[in-house]
Amino acid sequence: MKLFDFGKRFIKRYPSMLHISAVLYSLSGLNRKKIRGSSNEIKAKEAFIRNNHISICGNNNKIIVGSKCFLKGCRFSIIGNDNVIEIGDMTAAHNVDFCIENNNNHITIGSHCLFAGKAQLAAIEGTNIFLGEHCLLSGDIVFRTGDSHSILDGTGQRINPSADIVVDDHVWIGYRAFINKGVHIMKDSIVGTGAVVTRKFDEDGVVIAGVPANIVKHNISWDINRI
Repeated sequence: MKLFDFGKRFIKRYPSMLHISAVLYSLSGLNRKKIRGSSNEIKAKEAFIRNNHISICGNNNKIIVGSKCFLKGCRFSIIGNDNVIEIGDMTAAHNVDFCIENNNNHITIGSHCLFAGKAQLAAIEGTNIFLGEHCLLSGDIVFRTGDSHSILDGTGQRINPSADIVVDDHVWIGYRAFINKGVHIMKDSIVGTGAVVTRKFDEDGVVIAGVPANIVKHNISWDINRI
């Protein structure tokens, strides 16, 4: 909450500093960039972006940061072509790694999300990570759409294809949760501390916990405020 509050205070106090176009962004000295390839785009307008590192190796990749975002100490790494990382308006993140390998991957973060600690979101092999609006994420959380290496059956056929991750609106993910390929978590749900989520859940408003994670409570919601 402190990070998000700071972001809001900065936006209110220094509105003139928030108009960061792709050109001004590259000249600001506040971020580090290493880009190789052609037709790559970085768009960040009306956002506070500081001490981030961007590395792109490939063509036709895009990083799009929405209005009034607060990003500090994040890492954007893209290796491949035609990939997109998009962060919605009024989202705050500190020390979050956005990692893409191969082609045609998408990482999409909805508006009004808060990453309250370190996290890694890794998409490979043409997959998507989708995080809805008004989500709350604690620290040391990992999203991975693939295993990075091949698992083969007795005939030599690969049996571990990569798959999308979908998290709907208003989901709270606890400390050190691991969200694996093929997962779908529906709205108003909570993922417990240390949970290893390995499958889809088709019910709103549940608490998911354990290794591997299962539903431990039904018919709930949550509020970011301490009522």
